[in-house]
Amino acid sequence: MKLDIELLLDKYYEGETSVEEEKELKRFFQNEDIPDHLKSHAAQFGYFVEARNEFPSLLFHSDLAAKLDPPKQGPVRAFGSWLIRIAAGFTLLIIGFIGGWMFQDRSDQAGNALFKNSKEAASQNEIKNALAFEKMSSTSASERIQAVNQSYELSDVDKDITQLLINTLNFDPNINVRLAACQALQRFGNEPNVSEALVQSLAIQTDPNIQISLIEVLVSIKEKRAVAPFQQLVRDQEVMEVVRLKAEEGVNQLTAADA
Repeated sequence: MKLDIELLLDKYYEGETSVEEEKELKRFFQNEDIPDHLKSHAAQFGYFVEARNEFPSLLFHSDLAAKLDPPKQGPVRAFGSWLIRIAAGFTLLIIGFIGGWMFQDRSDQAGNALFKNSKEAASQNEIKNALAFEKMSSTSASERIQAVNQSYELSDVDKDITQLLINTLNFDPNINVRLAACQALQRFGNEPNVSEALVQSLAIQTDPNIQISLIEVLVSIKEKRAVAPFQQLVRDQEVMEVVRLKAEEGVNQLTAADA
């Protein structure tokens, strides 16, 4: 049998097998104990077995046509059989191409997702290491600004990152780093802990650049709780006039929506 199957396989790939011989091959490859050196052929014949319930095979159409209109002997029958084998070959080729393309596409998608997740995890670790409070004295202002700017590239930022940005806004000794953190937090203004922290930061900040930046961010996220702190800034004569004017403008913008 082993020799017969191998001979049948050779005939099959040469396009010389009969219908009965092809049935014999399919029956053979449906068995569980297939020799190891022949298992590479099993998938091809297994496909036809699995697809039988969904789509009639080419052999089905061939058998049905033979019963309804028995073929005549001679060159015409040989030519028709040759066409069927060509059609079967093209079908296998198309199936293989589509299957390979789908598998490759899914593999690429999975690989891209894994790469993206790994890259984001690495970026988050870099941000946390650079902005950690205990690291503030050992990192340069440019390194901390770079870490803040990395947060723009993250699609999903956890609370640890936003809290580090809030701490940086309030306590970093460098004005440019605090400004960068303020602007980065605008992305997460819809988060309750972030919007609340931005409002509270108004009472902490004394630098006019930070105060103006905070006002602009709070207006952009339409944070109504900022109206009272803005009004406090407007009344505070120790605050620079440019800041008071900006705060008054912010009050008008936030209350205009309620009018």
